[in-house]
Amino acid sequence: MQTIYRPGTWYLIMIPGALVALPPDVPGEVVGQLWDRLPAQKTLATVVDVLTTQAGGSFTALPPFVAAVAEGSDVRIALRGGVVARVTTESGESQEVSGADVTTWSERFVGGARRIEITVEETTSGAALPAQSGIVCAAAVSAELEPGDAAPLTQSLGPVPRVDTAAVGVSAAVLSSVVPALVDFGAPTAAGASGHAFSGVAPVPISAVPVLDEVPVPVPDAVPVADAVADAPSEVVTDAIAEVPAEAEPEEEPEAEPEIEPEPEPLPVIDSTLSAAELTLAPPVDDDFDQLWGATVHSVPAAPTAPPAPPAAFAGDHDGATISAAELRAMRQQPPIANDVPTAVLPVTDAPLAGRIRVSTGQVVALDRTVIIGRRPRSTRASGANLPHLVAVESPQQDISRSHLEVRPEGDTVVVIDLHTTNGSTLLRPGADPMRLHPGEQTLVLSGDVVDLGDGVTVAFEDLP
Repeated sequence: MQTIYRPGTWYLIMIPGALVALPPDVPGEVVGQLWDRLPAQKTLATVVDVLTTQAGGSFTALPPFVAAVAEGSDVRIALRGGVVARVTTESGESQEVSGADVTTWSERFVGGARRIEITVEETTSGAALPAQSGIVCAAAVSAELEPGDAAPLTQSLGPVPRVDTAAVGVSAAVLSSVVPALVDFGAPTAAGASGHAFSGVAPVPISAVPVLDEVPVPVPDAVPVADAVADAPSEVVTDAIAEVPAEAEPEEEPEAEPEIEPEPEPLPVIDSTLSAAELTLAPPVDDDFDQLWGATVHSVPAAPTAPPAPPAAFAGDHDGATISAAELRAMRQQPPIANDVPTAVLPVTDAPLAGRIRVSTGQVVALDRTVIIGRRPRSTRASGANLPHLVAVESPQQDISRSHLEVRPEGDTVVVIDLHTTNGSTLLRPGADPMRLHPGEQTLVLSGDVVDLGDGVTVAFEDLP
């Protein structure tokens, strides 16, 4: 985005893809908050949120402003006050948007935008100055949108990895004789005007690099000959190790023969067949349970002894009406005594209505069920008897969403819910400051409250319980 501005008194915040202009009487912390939040949240909602918070949630206290956010080849603009924005599309068509004579702010979406011009105050002096990003004081600004711009590569490649010579088993002396030292890329070089860091290094051919036939193997400490040949060359040590005879392996002891267990004696063979009388086993003579079997008597068990009668009540100062907790518990467990007198049938009366709402466009709706208000209201969560009232209102400036506000009776109370609208809803209560409704949250309303939907449409609540 190529930006050119003319000096003035308004604050102009410029970042790639967004322009925000604020009057000079806006506090500096508001400008700072927008500068911090816009790079991460480049939307009109961010600008409106910061300005509404600074105004205490009141739309009437919002300062004049201009905000333009690029969305690819399109642009979205929001204006309030006597400011003008002009957008030129790729086809050459020019569209002008003004923020004058609006209740909250004017918002416009232009597709295929190529150039945008914003004028916040009249000026005849001052030269046009180019800028890319920052905060300046300006009276007008123009920007050329370039959708083909690409973000530069900012990722670092990181330091050059180093090889641990101890991990590969090659000594530092051998490695330094084979591979030349690495050039330190971080140190400054005394190159010529071209600044080439390798201008003084001669190329080394691959054939000039020596190749090791074999890498010497270090002698382990467990070899007894190592101490005697510590000062000998590596070739002598290798030959000496090869000539060391291998130690004789100890002879294995003969395994003990397993003991052979004797075979069990065979069971005697029974030739004759036993009769049923012979198979009957008689109890031994010295049985210890004979006295039990002989003393068993088959008879009907005697009835249990009746519990003793409770003692007579002590004739004291009892009033005759006091009962204990145990007596009360026993009385509750007894079934209720049927009453001969029939129960009187109570007349069924209709539940009292929870009041009504009066829309500034003339509609009056009783709050016997949920009400949804908007440009094209609809509800997908109810059917049949629970189908809500749908109240359609006109919004020439498109400030009111299709389904903007929900009014829901909750028992003896009535709550309102902002249905995640773009411009929001404001609760106006007599004797209190205007309060912006939080999207998706229930807010209790009283008789006499008014909800401002924007574009001059209000909803008044009457005869609430």
